[in-house]
Amino acid sequence: MSSSSKSPSDVNMISGANAVSGVKVKKIASVAAQCVACGVCAKACPLGAISAAGGHSAAVSTDKCVGCGRCAAACPAGVISMIPRPAPSPSDGGPTVSSAPAAGSSDRPATGGSHSGSAAGSASSQAADVPHSAPTAGSADRPAAGSADRPAAASLKSTATSSGPAFPSARGAGKHWYDYLWIASALYLTLGFFNILFAWLGLICFLVPLLLAIFGGGKVYCHKYCGRGQLFSLLGGKLRLSAGRPAPAWLRSRWFRYGFLAFFMTMFANMLYTTWLVFSGARTMHQIVTLLWTFKLPWNWVSVAGVASWAAQFAFGFYSVMLTSTVLGLITMALFRPRSWCVYCPMGTMTQEICRLKNRGGRR
Repeated sequence: MSSSSKSPSDVNMISGANAVSGVKVKKIASVAAQCVACGVCAKACPLGAISAAGGHSAAVSTDKCVGCGRCAAACPAGVISMIPRPAPSPSDGGPTVSSAPAAGSSDRPATGGSHSGSAAGSASSQAADVPHSAPTAGSADRPAAGSADRPAAASLKSTATSSGPAFPSARGAGKHWYDYLWIASALYLTLGFFNILFAWLGLICFLVPLLLAIFGGGKVYCHKYCGRGQLFSLLGGKLRLSAGRPAPAWLRSRWFRYGFLAFFMTMFANMLYTTWLVFSGARTMHQIVTLLWTFKLPWNWVSVAGVASWAAQFAFGFYSVMLTSTVLGLITMALFRPRSWCVYCPMGTMTQEICRLKNRGGRR
């Protein structure tokens, strides 16, 4: 990969009009309607000004956003842009939560239609998600004399460099246990080479995201607990194995995402049918891992002695699914941004749709 490509964690931008001056913020982040709510932007933001807590779209809190551009640089779908900061609303005398795309954008504003819940409807959740220590721009983008926000603004100003703004590192400085789940993902793929029955553990990655989305957790699995996404971030970001380009429009388009989901579920159903045939005795178990639904790789070195043939068949089929999706993720990681897999991940698409349906039902 080119040494000039930068990972989201390495982006210390945007200078000039976007830089934090402590006096006036001229740019804010804007989220287009094609947002997949993967949560990568929220992790990149040093001030907690953007959140995908609702699970259906990210939303920006304009009184927190300082226009640094890190969320835009990290977004794997490339649907975040930096736009001129809107004038304070006459009704409240200050900024409001906004996620409207830049002028001239072909994407519809996320504040309208089915995405209204991601902006105005989630203002209260934004305030809860943002650390209270985060500096604000003030109602008129300028700290008032004697304002309590002046020290925070001055601190940001004093730490800004010529390459862009510098931010306090308190947010996310401490590691949590779930930050190391990438080890579990790497271990899962490795163990499958020695004992195929470990493939059954992959059901966790299927069931937990759906259950969390159904019972009110939104896309928290994608945001916090997806070890595979963490692995892509590590390889593509810290190890610089990613080209760093945003995903192309066709990859994040609705027809491709839902088309890929339909294809993925069809192949998953075919795997279940094959398992049923082995269970019923209609066919024998084959020790084969199918990569990319096409290439059949003999897996004869693993032992399945003492295990029901149908259980072993399911393990081979499920490991094929997990290995294939990982390979696809690695390919798009290398070609685009580290977590580009999140743009079209079938589980991400399903959980986002669940969140959208729940949000619509809640507004009725």
